Amino acid sequence: MQFINLFLMYSILGFSLETISSLITNPAFDSGMLRGPWTPIYGTAILTIYFVNKKIKKLNLKKWQEIILFFIIITTLLTILEFVCGNLIYFLLDKTYWDYTDFKFNLGKFITLEISLMWGVGATLINYLLLNKSLKIAKKIPKFITILLSLVFIGDIVYYILERI
Repeated sequence: MQFINLFLMYSILGFSLETISSLITNPAFDSGMLRGPWTPIYGTAILTIYFVNKKIKKLNLKKWQEIILFFIIITTLLTILEFVCGNLIYFLLDKTYWDYTDFKFNLGKFITLEISLMWGVGATLINYLLLNKSLKIAKKIPKFITILLSLVFIGDIVYYILERI
């Protein structure tokens, strides 16, 4: 349940931050394909952060080595995640929810060095400043809320799929 809660918490948090940001910078912004207040790439990112952290802790490195290794690995993995998701959405749905072609260091439409570094810094800060607190909060969420939100989330995905058939 803790991982489901973590996924849902960060999916909702990511959606909220994107929505607030877009209201300021781009009112025509489309936050994604689902109807509910979640963006699953952020939930996937937090689980990736958790598991990378867990593997790196086992190496018993000096703190500065751990942080640098974490940053390199997480930046790479989250960049791959963004690339795969962007291409998958485009291939399956013929939609583009983000486009970095205007960025100086883009590598196609879906990834750019500037955003990759932002993902890496953000993930590193979350890992070392918020992850343990987030895990504690995730543990305290009542089971019925987890089940209810999970059902609504799954229903949202099913609705999206049926809408396209």
